[in-house]
Amino acid sequence: MEVKNMRFKTPKELVATRLKEAGFRRPKLLFHPKRGDIFNRIAYGLVKGKFGIFTEKEIGEELLPGCKVDECYEIKLLAFMGDEKPDSAIVRGRKGIVNFSDIDFEYPLIAVDLSFYNKLLPREKKSLLNQIEITYGVVKDFFTPENFVLTSVSNEARKELEKFFTPYIPFSILDKPEQKEIIVLDPYGDKDFTHEEITPQTLIIVGGIVDSGERMIGSTKEIFPNVKHRKISYKGSIELVPDRINDIVKIVCQYLTEDISLSEAVRQNITRTAKLKWLRKALEKNLVRFSLKGKILRGIPEKLYKQWKEEFELTDFHFKKGAKHIGGFFVFKSTLFEKVEGKILKRKKEIFLLKELKNEDVVKVYS
Repeated sequence: MEVKNMRFKTPKELVATRLKEAGFRRPKLLFHPKRGDIFNRIAYGLVKGKFGIFTEKEIGEELLPGCKVDECYEIKLLAFMGDEKPDSAIVRGRKGIVNFSDIDFEYPLIAVDLSFYNKLLPREKKSLLNQIEITYGVVKDFFTPENFVLTSVSNEARKELEKFFTPYIPFSILDKPEQKEIIVLDPYGDKDFTHEEITPQTLIIVGGIVDSGERMIGSTKEIFPNVKHRKISYKGSIELVPDRINDIVKIVCQYLTEDISLSEAVRQNITRTAKLKWLRKALEKNLVRFSLKGKILRGIPEKLYKQWKEEFELTDFHFKKGAKHIGGFFVFKSTLFEKVEGKILKRKKEIFLLKELKNEDVVKVYS
C-alpha cells in the first residue's frame, strides 16, 4: 500500500490561516487578477509586501460587493462585481494592516535541466521553451516564483531564453547547484519518487528533453549521474505518466502539497495521449480470443472494461481509438464462458471455441 505524504503547506494556506486569525473572511482584490492560481499568487505578494490588506476605514470609501474567484480554508477571495460583501480589500503597492512578513516560504527547488538543448531539433526547442514557461506558472501556482530554476544552460540556450522571455528571464539559472540533496526525475530510475526524501533544501530536476522521434530514450540517466534518480509512476507503471515537463512538475507539486498518493496525483493528471498509449497496450495484453464458426473474435471482459472506465475516466472515444489499433474488439459478459465447448492453442495464444454467441452476452462492440 502506498503511503500518503506529509505535505508542504502552500503560500495561500499559510496566508489564509493568518487572515482567519486577523478576523477577515472575504478580502476583495481592488485590481484585475491575472491567470493561474489567483489566491496562491496573491498570497505570495502579500508576504513579500507587494500587496496589502485594508478595511473600509483605512481606504476611506465603501467596498463594493464582489464575486468569489477562489477559496482556501473558508477564506473567500473576491474580485469584480458580484453579490458578496467584502470585509477587507487587497491593494497593490501598500503593506496594509495585517503583517505577513514573518511567514517563511520553505519549499524545494524545481529545475528544468537543459543539458540536451543543443541536440534538440528546432521545433523541439520551441516546444521546450513553451513548456518551460508553463512549468514556471505551475510552480508559482503551488509554491513561489523563487522555487523554479534552470540548470545546465549552454550559451546557445541562454540566448534563446533571452529572446523568448523578453524583456528578461524571470527565473534563476544555476550554473552549479549548491544543494546537497539533488533528485533527478527519471522514468528509468530504480525507485519511485517519494515525499520522504524531499526537504526545503532539495533540488528536484526534470530533464528538458522534448523528443519527437524517440531519439533520446534513456538519456535522463546522463543528467547528474551521481545523484538519486527517481521515477514517477502509477502503481509501479510509467506508461500512464505524461511526458510533458509541465505535466510532470504539476504531478510533483500536487503530490507534495496535497494529502494524496503519488499514483493518485498521476491519475488526476493523465493526458489524453497517455491514456490512449496505455489503453492500446492494455488491450493487447488482456484480449480474450474466441473462435466462432472459424472466425476469430477478440474480446475484453466486462469487469475489466468497467474498471478501466472508472479508474481512468475513459470514454467511447478512447475505446474506439484503441479498437482501431487492434482491429476491433467486443466487451463480453462472464456468461459467455458458459457457451465455450473447448479451447485450442494457436501461435502460442489461447483461443476459446464458442458454440454460439447471443446478444445478451455482448455489452458493447468497438470496430
